[in-house]
Amino acid sequence: MSDIFGISVSALQAFQNAISVTSNNVANASTPGYDRESINLAAGPPQSNGTALIGSGVVVNGVSRAYSQTTFNQLNASQSSLGQINALQGYANQINNIFGTTAGGVSTALQGFYNAWSTVAANPTSTGARQALLGQAQTLATSFQSTSGQIASLNSSINTQITLDVQQINSIATSISQLNSQIAVGTAQAGGQPPNELLDQRDQLITNLSKLVGVSTTTNTNNTVDVFIGNGQPLVLQGQTTQLTTIPSAFDPSQLDISTSASNGNSISGNLTSGDLGGLLAARSQVIDPAQNQLGQIALAVAQTVNSQQGKGLDLNGQLGAALFSVSGPQASASTRNTSAVTASVGVANLGQLTTDNYVLAYRAGAYTLTDATTGANVALTGAGTAASPLQAAGLSIVLSGTPASGDQFLIQPTGAAAGSFAVALGDPTQIAAASAIQTSAGSANTGSATISAGTVLDGTNPNLLATTTIQFTSPTTYSVNGAGSYAYTSGSNITLNGWQVAISGTPATGDSFTVASNVGGSGDNRNALAVAGQQNAGVLDNGQVSVNAAVSDAITAIGSQTQQLTTAQTAQTAVNTQAQNAMQSVSGVNLNEEAASLLQWQQAYDAAAKALQIGSSLFQTLLTAVRSA
Repeated sequence: MSDIFGISVSALQAFQNAISVTSNNVANASTPGYDRESINLAAGPPQSNGTALIGSGVVVNGVSRAYSQTTFNQLNASQSSLGQINALQGYANQINNIFGTTAGGVSTALQGFYNAWSTVAANPTSTGARQALLGQAQTLATSFQSTSGQIASLNSSINTQITLDVQQINSIATSISQLNSQIAVGTAQAGGQPPNELLDQRDQLITNLSKLVGVSTTTNTNNTVDVFIGNGQPLVLQGQTTQLTTIPSAFDPSQLDISTSASNGNSISGNLTSGDLGGLLAARSQVIDPAQNQLGQIALAVAQTVNSQQGKGLDLNGQLGAALFSVSGPQASASTRNTSAVTASVGVANLGQLTTDNYVLAYRAGAYTLTDATTGANVALTGAGTAASPLQAAGLSIVLSGTPASGDQFLIQPTGAAAGSFAVALGDPTQIAAASAIQTSAGSANTGSATISAGTVLDGTNPNLLATTTIQFTSPTTYSVNGAGSYAYTSGSNITLNGWQVAISGTPATGDSFTVASNVGGSGDNRNALAVAGQQNAGVLDNGQVSVNAAVSDAITAIGSQTQQLTTAQTAQTAVNTQAQNAMQSVSGVNLNEEAASLLQWQQAYDAAAKALQIGSSLFQTLLTAVRSA
């Protein structure tokens, strides 16, 4: 009888536990991170009755959770990738909105500005037309500044979000470390049986962490885990938690980088390429900074070309035109880790060769090297870096002052600051240089058929630009300049001198003369205004292949295309993540239909065990009655 009682009681206890485990599954069917549990039953050791081995009932060996490390890792990897693409696409979409509206306003402002020059050209002496031109110039400046400010505000937003992500990562890491301790203690106290609920909580924290940063884990023999981020930086290791910190960028204190309490203040940002944190860093380097640089390139091109043409004309006061716009040129930022006091000054050597990439200038092994920060490619340098022989590359001119130390670095930003600093430098409409700086004329006593062109100003900074120059033919095939020299004459060929260029065509006679002189008093001249108006469609960027109007259109198209590509990638990664979640759910999720069937199964088994116990009791009573009657 004792066997029947023992077997029945073990069954009742086992099935009661099974019902509890199943009920717990039902209760946590919607609990995030909960892994379905199942009771582990085993037959009790058989006992001999002298003639045979009879089973001793059922033994509960523990409760296991439905868990797959491979599926868990796949889910976390998909979470990290999706977190990265979501952050990147979100900022790309904002940049697209800015360029589609505000930067579109730059295009409209540019058109209005160049149209105003055409209006001045139609009536060069009109003060009203000149005042309207200054108004359009201010509208253009405001548009550049506004667009640049909106882009810059996204950088501030990224700094804020990076700080929040770092705080969340540190909080999660601390919680994982605390759970590790509890799990180790719980496992030891349970004789090696892991505390499933604590494991679920820890796994959920790791999954939450994977949304913020790329994660990898290793499991130790006591069921604790070591957590690594990026390309292997330890976050939780052997009971120790490494805290992330934010630090100012070595080149730009206004931008935050990521460091750790164990990295001696060195940035690990380059190692963080996934999760929301990786997406934020990528958005800054791949979307926001390039957009600011593109806008700056356009602003710099407008300012330099307009100012240069202004300097080739005369204003209503008879003076060479002053700069219409002021703008910041290329910037050189020394790394905070530089050990010398060397400084770098950067200017534009060739506007057509200027790119929208940033560069890192480094001094090592006694020489400077230039690396494209966008592509990582080395850029060939020429020159010695002195004022007499500047370093030159990518349209830039770089002069170093001081003695460098090995390892010194500078971040070169050719166009990043231009749009935000773009401003109108003139306030007096009479200073608009609508007239060409020079005029040409033929001698009144000429007898030949030669004629001279109106002339073109090539260099408004030439000190002899406005000096009177007489070209006199000493024969039909030779001429002198201001009575000196003898030069061969070819009809229609250019004569270049003192910053200007003219062409004489036809057949001159001996003694014929032509004069190039200052155009002071030519207030009705509109040649310089027409030249500025034509700049909007003139190739000035990309080695003379792209105009400022085309550059704005190209920028809008490029960011739109980038946003579309990221949206497509986001859709694809969302599908991958959904598949990973479904796979995880199929392994670890609670199916209420299955649990309902299990409850019925355990209930029936429990009823059967109770019936067996009842039968055992009845048999025992029968035995007692028989004994008493004997």
